[in-house]
Amino acid sequence: MSTENDAVVGRLQSCLPQIQRIQSITQTPSITFGIIHHGQVIFKNSIGHRDSALALPADSETIYMLGSCSKMFTSAAAGILVEEGKLSWTDRIQKYLPEFNPEGDPRLGLEADIIDCLRHTTGLASPTMLTVGPRGTIASVEEDLVAILNVMPTRNPATGEQRFNREWLYNNAAVGLVALIIERISGQRFADFLRERLLEPLGMSRTAVTRSDIEADGNVAAPCTKLSDGTFYQLPDSSWPCDHHSPLLAGMGMRSSLNDMLTWCTAVLDAERSETDPNYKRIVPNNPLKQMRRVRRGYWTRPADDPDFSKPAAYGMGWFRVDLPSSKLSSFSGNSLSQSNGHKLHLHYIVGKDSVATPFPAVGHTGGMRGSIFSVYTFPDTQSAVVTATNGRDLGDASDFTAQILVQALFGLTPGVDLIPWALKEAGLAANQYRVHIEEPWEQGRRPDDTERDYMLYVGEYSGFNDRFRLMIAASTLSQAPLSIVFNRRLDSECPLVFYQTDVYSFFRPDEDYAKTQAIIAKNFKQMLLRFQVDEQGSVEGLYWQWDTEAEPAWFRKLGQ
Repeated sequence: MSTENDAVVGRLQSCLPQIQRIQSITQTPSITFGIIHHGQVIFKNSIGHRDSALALPADSETIYMLGSCSKMFTSAAAGILVEEGKLSWTDRIQKYLPEFNPEGDPRLGLEADIIDCLRHTTGLASPTMLTVGPRGTIASVEEDLVAILNVMPTRNPATGEQRFNREWLYNNAAVGLVALIIERISGQRFADFLRERLLEPLGMSRTAVTRSDIEADGNVAAPCTKLSDGTFYQLPDSSWPCDHHSPLLAGMGMRSSLNDMLTWCTAVLDAERSETDPNYKRIVPNNPLKQMRRVRRGYWTRPADDPDFSKPAAYGMGWFRVDLPSSKLSSFSGNSLSQSNGHKLHLHYIVGKDSVATPFPAVGHTGGMRGSIFSVYTFPDTQSAVVTATNGRDLGDASDFTAQILVQALFGLTPGVDLIPWALKEAGLAANQYRVHIEEPWEQGRRPDDTERDYMLYVGEYSGFNDRFRLMIAASTLSQAPLSIVFNRRLDSECPLVFYQTDVYSFFRPDEDYAKTQAIIAKNFKQMLLRFQVDEQGSVEGLYWQWDTEAEPAWFRKLGQ
């Protein structure tokens, strides 16, 4: 085994120049990565810096944002309660959260279960802009989550058909319902349950589930964006880990280090193998993980992009599965632009396409946050894992490209695929994304010469989503505009409002550095427009906000009218 590992390590070591090139192309401050093979950590490295000033080197103890890789811990926490007989995977959500009863589809309240939430098949639209506001602020309280989900759209806007268990629709908030259930069963805060039942037994002392875990820690990766002057800017991240909002913690809110995540992968693979192989001798003493085979199996098929070659992928409970070689390996990565229908560049860069006689499974996930991406791939057949983390994502997902380079070297896949041209293409598309898809359409629709009413007419508080979310329009305390908006009374979410058309204002303005530093989570400029409704007497009745690209604009009535 040592001879084999020496050869593998040699191949991994030879990847360093390519990874350094990926870092340069994607302009991320750091990339940290590590490998497990046959249950043992065989390779670790870090390049670059954990801070925006590029003064502090990253290392294997640096704590990065996990983003959606947090879901692995949520499903594992549920698995412990299932193993103890306190929960069933097919238990209805309403059994524990009787207030869960989405208005758009009565079947959800009656039928949606734990698996539906964890595999993203509730069909509920994701209330992303109602949970995460500008500059990373948490825009809602956890007590309102169920009520907000109850008014989320449930139909496909194109077909008019209900989506529940008919379509796959990613939804962090629905995953968050499982955290609330765990709290009601255990009597503990979700963060405390994770620490006591998972992290401490595994010795994962560098995994953060509360803000206090990192407040005094100097080795934390700052999520970064690169500004037009070439400097890095640290994006605000004071809400993460979001222990004051358990559903967000469950879906996207944890942080961890490379070393801890290698420990995690070892434990996951160890637990899963012990459930499938009666002759297997466990290597993790007192491993707390249960139901891993059930958690990591595929529940919802994701069609292959090239059905003549790749098998379909499948989504499990906080994990996705592919059989390598596959065009779907990076389907959950941040390199989405080059994989879109207009490009499909990834089909030309499938690792191992000619060298794998028998397809073998890869089970993993990617966690993308503002200025940060974390990737985890595990390989049950060889008890292997590839873990990568970055603290920048302006010009592509360096963690994904790095992971694929390392996977190729780990298994000696041939022919060798050079991923640098793909990375260059993704970076080019990302560099133009803001201008082509946000700024130019915004400018084309703007009518600055329209009649502008007295801006004080719009000042007031507006209520929507069954009074669970409010928008406050006020005379601005900021210098850029006379009006500003505050989301759901979170004062640190304040953004200036720019006149766009008669009775239409925008909390976006055409400045790429502004867009990057505000970090507003929007796919389309229309999500950043407010259309005020003015009656015949000249009074504002309310406003419409298209908070989601696939939903009708939501009505907010002006309070006091």
